[in-house]
Amino acid sequence: MDTNKQNQTLLKFLDVIKENSSVFCYDKNPRAEELIRQIIKEMRTKETLPVIRIYWNGNEEQNYSDVDSITSFHLFRNFTSTLIKIEKLLSRSRHLILVADLTTLKQLQNTRPYIHFLSILLHKSAEYKIPMISLVSEEEIKPQLRNELIPYFKNEFVLKDTRMKKISDELIDIRYDTVGDALYLEPYMQNDINKIKEIFSLTTEEKKELDKIVGQSIEEYRTSM
Repeated sequence: MDTNKQNQTLLKFLDVIKENSSVFCYDKNPRAEELIRQIIKEMRTKETLPVIRIYWNGNEEQNYSDVDSITSFHLFRNFTSTLIKIEKLLSRSRHLILVADLTTLKQLQNTRPYIHFLSILLHKSAEYKIPMISLVSEEEIKPQLRNELIPYFKNEFVLKDTRMKKISDELIDIRYDTVGDALYLEPYMQNDINKIKEIFSLTTEEKKELDKIVGQSIEEYRTSM
């Protein structure tokens, strides 16, 4: 990947998410969790933010234990007390809010309290202009979450293979890769764009020659039919 393009794309991407809520919808993508880890690392490189982490399953307690300056909350019926504690943290300094995979909530019979809790967190993210990040499986997400929660994230990204595209924003269409401790980003259509730029940068004589070649190819195709 072109280092300059990588840096430009990364900075642009971080600028989109640095003060907003973002959800990453993955499609059979086992690398989604690793991508989130790398995004958080890059965000904290630009701005040293303490992390507030929300998780649903007690088995996830040790996840992200390698991240420094992190305060974790296991959410299980303790909605009000957790919100009070989070509010106190946010009132003192900027934080990054990390919410565990929303797909896990499909196992619950009643997701209404969780949706209400997360709606308040989304409101707090907007109020304090802080980043809030989560992810969810596009295939396994509960309809209730899809309809009543996901639309209220400021940014919704779709992950497929090595492509990350922002819904309703054609300018954020990125090819990504994670290697070791590094995150690599570049415009998804960069190669095609470069070809187009090359065509438009042709001299008048070169364009005439290109038109001649294209015309000959079309005529040969018609003759062969």
